[in-house]
Amino acid sequence: MEGLLCGFAIAGVIVLSLFFYLLNTARKKVKDTNQFGKKEFAPVYVSIADKPDSIIRGMNKFVVDARKTETTGDKWRWIPMLIFFSGIGLALVDVLIFLLGYSISFVFVAGGLLLWVAAIVMARSLRQSDILDFSPRYTGTKEILHTLRDDLKPGATFLGHLDLTGSMNETKVARETKDAASRTTQHFNDPWLSLKAKLYDGNVLRVSAIQKTKKRKSYWKTNARGKMKSKPEKFKGTHQELKVRIVVNPEVYTIKPNADFSLHTDVGKYRVEQLSTDGGMINILAISLHEEVEQEHILNFLKSAYSLLERKAA
Repeated sequence: MEGLLCGFAIAGVIVLSLFFYLLNTARKKVKDTNQFGKKEFAPVYVSIADKPDSIIRGMNKFVVDARKTETTGDKWRWIPMLIFFSGIGLALVDVLIFLLGYSISFVFVAGGLLLWVAAIVMARSLRQSDILDFSPRYTGTKEILHTLRDDLKPGATFLGHLDLTGSMNETKVARETKDAASRTTQHFNDPWLSLKAKLYDGNVLRVSAIQKTKKRKSYWKTNARGKMKSKPEKFKGTHQELKVRIVVNPEVYTIKPNADFSLHTDVGKYRVEQLSTDGGMINILAISLHEEVEQEHILNFLKSAYSLLERKAA
């Protein structure tokens, strides 16, 4: 008898665990913050190699398709719960047969278990249809492409990528350092936007937006009583970099210094940290201490960089 009660108790725990798992799926709870409390967005990677209008249409279609998949999943969200309760109903048939004093073959229990497996499989599939919000950088990049499209040479395309897979992805660890206490800090390099294009005036424009982040890894520390205690990972700061290169068309422009756009000047959220005009090229490195730099600041910086060019007389 004790063994039977123990079996029922274990079965009860399994049933309750499965019930709350399926209930959580039905309620559609998507965690959108990381361990540091920062909002996470849908991981997206866009390879850019087309005309701007085609790229924008493709990006818009991707969002529509993702939302459509999520909406379709929402319609079926409660079905796994119904399958789950159907499985309980089948299993109870065997229980009822047992209580009536008949021998049981566990056929109905097996049928219930199969229904539960089906419910789990369906719930996992529905979870995959849940998506996080798209990053503001996704919309911002479309705005950059839309704004620059009229400056492209007729028939020209943009080349590059938009990488929104995460600034602290393990594949983006550039290096690791250790402090005096042997604690390891990871330095992440995330070139999230890269664009190259031949412009209408014959110039070639290259733009790279990079986020650099530091994170201290978890470690063990011995307290005053000699006990080991685990310390969690710690966010150590981030900043944005913008690299701009303009290969100047010498038939149209000469490069001319501009006091309003020179070394260590502030342009919106950016500060010019490096500036070179050697070899008929303008190379700029700008840094922003802000965690996020909106597209209007990037576009304004590009416009300001063009102030270093003076059009030759016809």
